[in-house]
Amino acid sequence: MRQFQSFSTTIQSTLDSTTNASDHPSTSSHRRSAKITSNYEEPENFLEVDIQDPKTKFPHGDSNRGMYVDYLIVCRTNLPSFPKRFSQVRRRYSDFEFFKKCLFKELSLSNHPRVVIPSLPGKILLSSRFNDDVVEQRRDGLNKWLNSVAGHPLLQSGSKVLVRFMQDETFNG
Repeated sequence: MRQFQSFSTTIQSTLDSTTNASDHPSTSSHRRSAKITSNYEEPENFLEVDIQDPKTKFPHGDSNRGMYVDYLIVCRTNLPSFPKRFSQVRRRYSDFEFFKKCLFKELSLSNHPRVVIPSLPGKILLSSRFNDDVVEQRRDGLNKWLNSVAGHPLLQSGSKVLVRFMQDETFNG
């Protein structure tokens, strides 16, 4: 198996093996213009969000009363508005609902009331909400929703509610 090389080295190796001097009179200038000069680097500003590891919680011991699912939000960023470069917090669906309300309130008090916040994935029937397939479907929907919200440039740079939701252990709005 061939060992991985940096992106630019791999491209150059491919060009070297496919470019033939007889095919191109100016092979060396062709090679210079096609060569990628720098390796892949992290973008200047980035925010990566992933929702994973859904867990069913039983707050009353063996009783199903009060049962809920929470999700791990993993955040990796270098944005100046986020104090932590890496964070992991657990949130349940009702936290997402509260976050959305807090976000609307923050936006209405700021200069950005026209930022469109998409709808959360819908509620699930009580009888099936702890089914593995249903939990995974909701996790995927929440992941897409949060990435959509967190991907908005105005929210990335100016929403304190977004930062608290994604980085504080407990979310109080």
